[in-house]
Amino acid sequence: GLIDTEVIRLRSACEIRLNACTKKLQNPLLECVVFSILLHTGLRESELVSLNVEQYHSGGFHNVKRKGNKVTRKVPIISDTRVLLDQYLKTRDNLFPHSPLLVSRYNNRLGTRDVARICSRIANQANAHLPQDQKIRLAPHMLRHTFLKRVADKHGLHVAQNLSGNVSIKEIFRYAKPSNAQKQEIVEGLF
Repeated sequence: GLIDTEVIRLRSACEIRLNACTKKLQNPLLECVVFSILLHTGLRESELVSLNVEQYHSGGFHNVKRKGNKVTRKVPIISDTRVLLDQYLKTRDNLFPHSPLLVSRYNNRLGTRDVARICSRIANQANAHLPQDQKIRLAPHMLRHTFLKRVADKHGLHVAQNLSGNVSIKEIFRYAKPSNAQKQEIVEGLF
């Protein structure tokens, strides 16, 4: 997952892109929506791109198809993400219940590669003025790791397992595993 400073830098990069990207082919609002949803819901990129407009309601996403043919009845969304998503949906024409929630500039359903490219653009913006040793490498699944690690740390493995959509609690351990820096900090603080 990402550490706090990296998350702050990536959020700032989203804000910068919202203000700086004004070309017709650019859609910084979509980029911010994708980043925010992945960071604050723990959805996999494939789960995100398969969502339709009818699955979104003010409280979150409903009947989300997860890995392994599992369906999660409700995935909650924080208010900041809802505001961004509502703004994005207002920019779209011809919204029907079965329309894809997120679309490319050609009005096709966003794909997992598109999500990876969005993450890359946000990371490039965040890395613009950083030295080489501080640059952030961002893949969509890292946002899932970040979300689930924080949930596991604050609320326990059972809550993280429930929010992850994983069938077994064994699978959640890879998300809750402490980083090397955290291990060092734990050892230093023992005595």
